[in-house]
Amino acid sequence: MYFNQVEFGQRVKELRMKKGVTQEELAEEINYTFEHINKIERGRNGCSVDLLLELSAYFQVSTDYLLTGRDYRNMVAKKQLENVINELSSVVRLMEME
Repeated sequence: MYFNQVEFGQRVKELRMKKGVTQEELAEEINYTFEHINKIERGRNGCSVDLLLELSAYFQVSTDYLLTGRDYRNMVAKKQLENVINELSSVVRLMEME
């Protein structure tokens, strides 16, 4: 797995657009310049850990999602749900045998 700056910028842009804010409004909200946000979205600039945390909090997504496109919290929840489904299926099979 590797970090792709262009994909990171695209995720930021998608989240911003989904939230219905302009680059200027986002920049003002998180106290960065419009130019910096614009360059991030175009994949020309990376971001500091501080900005990563600001974006994560602002968009209410994990830093994993911003960096990789994967939300590991969802992956863990999905695995737990699969385990519960398997357990319930076993109970149903046992009840059918009685």
